[in-house]
Parts: sequence; structure tokens; C-alpha cells
Amino acid sequence: MAVPHHRHRMSLEGVIIPVPQPLKREDRDAALRLFDSIIEQFEPSQATENGLKPVSLIRLMKEEISDKDSFLKLFFPFIEHYLDGVSSDAEPSITHILSRLDSFTTWTTSDKSALGESLVMFANFLIDNFFLPLKALAAKTPQPTPASLSRAQISEAGIGTPQRVSTLRRDCLLRDRHRCVVTRKFDIQEAEDRLAKDGNDFKDDDGESLLPESDAMAFLEVAHIIPHSLMSLTSIDGDPKLAEHKLMAHKILNMFNPTAIPLISGTDIDRPMNALTLTQDLHTLFGRFQIAFEYIGSHTYKIDYVKRDRLLRIVKLPVTRTLYLTPERNIDPPSVDLLKIHHAIAKILHLSAAGEFIDKFLRDMEEMEGGQVMSNGTSRIDDYVRFKLAGCLDGCFEETSVC
Repeated sequence: MAVPHHRHRMSLEGVIIPVPQPLKREDRDAALRLFDSIIEQFEPSQATENGLKPVSLIRLMKEEISDKDSFLKLFFPFIEHYLDGVSSDAEPSITHILSRLDSFTTWTTSDKSALGESLVMFANFLIDNFFLPLKALAAKTPQPTPASLSRAQISEAGIGTPQRVSTLRRDCLLRDRHRCVVTRKFDIQEAEDRLAKDGNDFKDDDGESLLPESDAMAFLEVAHIIPHSLMSLTSIDGDPKLAEHKLMAHKILNMFNPTAIPLISGTDIDRPMNALTLTQDLHTLFGRFQIAFEYIGSHTYKIDYVKRDRLLRIVKLPVTRTLYLTPERNIDPPSVDLLKIHHAIAKILHLSAAGEFIDKFLRDMEEMEGGQVMSNGTSRIDDYVRFKLAGCLDGCFEETSVC
């Protein structure tokens, strides 16, 4: 066997991005059997760097996605490329790859070790190109400010413009009756407006007095289910295009549900179907994939911490909530499909410990952004430079108000 190509991979160099075409049935069956066999062989003995379980992450990914063909067509060519250490101008034959890997149980210890390393590299690839940017940007929904709403020179074509985000906030508050969809706390800003207008006779959207809950309100925010920055464009050779890492993130996101990207393409990312009204604290937890919505039926969800035995709790969970609908049905409810994707991602991040791994990584990168470099060399300068050059950290450490 050729010497494996040892390199931490974030770039798509040498990796063929799969075109969404189904595998032949015999290839799919063989690929699934071989995948399961490889995972069963390597998962029990996986090395857990900083708690991360890379082989578990790969297994969970395969279990949670719906488009398994595209995943297998990414996984096996990646492994083949890592083991060979050479690029190919054409997509490798999946049949050829499966035939070659099928005998892995008879390989030498050195070759088996290389296969195990390739699994770690594939897990790193998924983290670098999907989970890390998604988690880094998920809590970054811009919140409109009065200054932002007074601008007249905003481009309507821009994604996440102040006007569009302001409209999204208005629609979500109307749909959700100016209440957090989890705690049911009323929006204090809206309450202040109603108090100024109606005095102590101020009422909620259902006509009930707000006086009994006057000391139990909260500042509410609009929270994107899929982060709006995932659709933002970058100027490449003077033209607005998706950056390389976002292209791969889109392809992986589509593996969870092939309708995902078409559902939120362009300015549709800022439609009410991709947003919830939450308190500031819950927005943070939701954006970090630490709480998730488990679909029960008919716009009803069980909302709970992903880590069920979590000791420190900002909000008492679980709760079951039926989300509000507008009487005229003129504002889309939160998309069941998008909330299912969020739930699946949260599950993967928790059970593989990738969530904590990424949180630690982002804290390290934020310290680097602030200019902190440890004298003992523990600061991850190489990683910081690599991610900055790829644009993966753009906007991650900035304030989220549009002003």
C-alpha cells in the first residue's frame, strides 16, 4: 500500500465533491456494509483528543442524514485519497474503492493504522468545513437597532440587511404573539410601548392583562434556525460568490435534507420559516446547539437540553410547546424540516463531544483574535492563520447588532 498522505485537511484540494446522483443499489448495499464494518472495527479503540470522538462523529453523521448516497460518495473517495496520497482529476470509481477496502481486516498493522488515521482526518474535515463554521455563526443573528432602521441606502439584494432583519423580527414577534416560544415570556419592549399607550390596561396579543406578569418579562430576539451568514456571499475576483468552505457546508447540510438549501437560498434565509422568537439566553443556547426542538407533531415540540443530565440550567427544561400560528396563516411557522436538522446536528455534536471540542477551539481563536499568544506555545497560531485565510472565522467574534 502507498504511504498515506499525512496532512490536516480543511481545503477541498484533491477531494471530489459529490454530485447528487444515486448509487447503484448493489454499490449502496456494499458501501453501507463496508462502512459499518470499518466503524465497528475502529470506534471502540478510537483516540479521543480533547474528548472528541472522531469515529463516533462519522457514525452519528451517517445515522442522522437522509441522503446517505451523497455521504458515502464523499466518505469513500476521501479515504481512498488519504491512503493513496495522490489527487485524481476524475471521481474514483466507488466500485473500485469498495473492492480495495473490503479486505481491510487482513491488512498489516501499519496499513490498518493508516486507515484509522484517515477516519480521524475525515472527522476533522467534517468539523472544519461544516460543524465549526455552522456552530461559530449560529448565534450571530443580527438584531436591528434604531440606527440601522433609519438608513435609506440599504441594498435590497443584500442578505441580512437591517431592513430585512427588522421585517423578520416584526413578523416573528407577530406570529409568536410577542412571546418567547419556549418560556412564553412577553417581550418587554413591546410591553413598554403598550403601557405607554394604554396605561395599566395594557394587554397581550390574546387580550389578557399584562399586569400579572409585569415582573416576568424579557428582551426577546429573533434566532435563525440555520445561520443567515451561511448564505452570505464573498467578493471573489470582483463577483459575489459563495466561499469554498460555504459550498462544502451547503453540500453537507443538504445531506440532512435535500430540500434544506433550496428552502433557505438567497434572501429566503431571512424568512420566518427559518426563525424563532427567543429570550437572549435561549438564543445563545439554541445557537450553540445546547438546546434543541424534538418534533412531536402538528407544530408541537419537546424542547430540552441536548445534554439531559446538564447540572447548570438557565431555564427549566424540558417543556412541550405547540408553536403559535397566525389566524390568517400569512406568516410561515418555523420549518419542521429545519428544526429537525438543527436537532440532528445538536445530537451529533453532543454524542461525539464535537460541540465541546469546537467551543474550546473557538475560545482559543477568540483569544488569538484579541492578540493573546501564550509564551509556552499553546496558542494555536497555525490553526488561527489557516481558518482566517479560509474566511471561516469572518464575523465570528463581532457584535451581532446591525447598527
